[in-house]
Amino acid sequence: MNNTTPMNVNTPAEALQIAEALFTAVAGTVVPHQVGQAWFASAPAGYTQKNITDDVEKAQITPNRKRGNVKLKDLDSLLAYCADQVASERAYIYADPDTRVICAIFNDQRDPHTAGWRDHRAEFRAEFTPEFDRWMSRNGHGKAMSQAEFAEFIEDNLADITEPAAQQLLEVASTIQAKTDIQFSSAKRLDNGQVQLGYTETIDARAGANGALEIPREFALGLRIFKNGGGYRLRARLKYRLVSGGVKFWYELDRPERAVEDAFGGYVATLREKSGYCVLLGAA
Repeated sequence: MNNTTPMNVNTPAEALQIAEALFTAVAGTVVPHQVGQAWFASAPAGYTQKNITDDVEKAQITPNRKRGNVKLKDLDSLLAYCADQVASERAYIYADPDTRVICAIFNDQRDPHTAGWRDHRAEFRAEFTPEFDRWMSRNGHGKAMSQAEFAEFIEDNLADITEPAAQQLLEVASTIQAKTDIQFSSAKRLDNGQVQLGYTETIDARAGANGALEIPREFALGLRIFKNGGGYRLRARLKYRLVSGGVKFWYELDRPERAVEDAFGGYVATLREKSGYCVLLGAA
């Protein structure tokens, strides 16, 4: 049973007047109104109030302030973007050596009297080059290679090895690949610091000609450590182990983590010299 008292309407004109009054009352409650920097629209009693600040801003020609996260691919692009923002007095640039990420925050909280939203950023991540990844992936005793694997690896990556070791390692790889069955039996260190590996080549199921391979104890690499970055020189020690007539090869890069640190430190030095921003070591 409905206990609501019906409204008496005697004429169409009265009905129209009542409808207009109800419409005006309801419409008045949903008209957007501003409170400080926020916008609200109120619904009739029993309904919730909705914050439409973002909707109002999106309807404007331009936003109220800058925001967004830009991801850049080289340091020059980051420098150019920082220059365009003209925010050196209120921004910080954070350089994190652990993750190799450099992040500029243009609305940071550098001003001691003004809070910053910290949501307008430009980020550059120093990514390793494919060639540096390849050499790192086979670095160390645990990645020892068979004769065939070593020969193939040297040929595929010869462009990264500097002279004179490049030609000598190519000759070693070529000799290993050209001879179908060789048995390594001895190794001795030469006066020039290199190592001579003695071998016997098997021909027609019998022992054939004897030979020797001279391998360098050390060689150098010329690599770009980071994409779109400059070249870097790395030293490596070539190691071997005789195993059941064969030989296992591996190499050990000389402190590659130091090279990465130095290369990233070069980015930090460039930013401090050219950006005009305060550069901090750490994560944003």
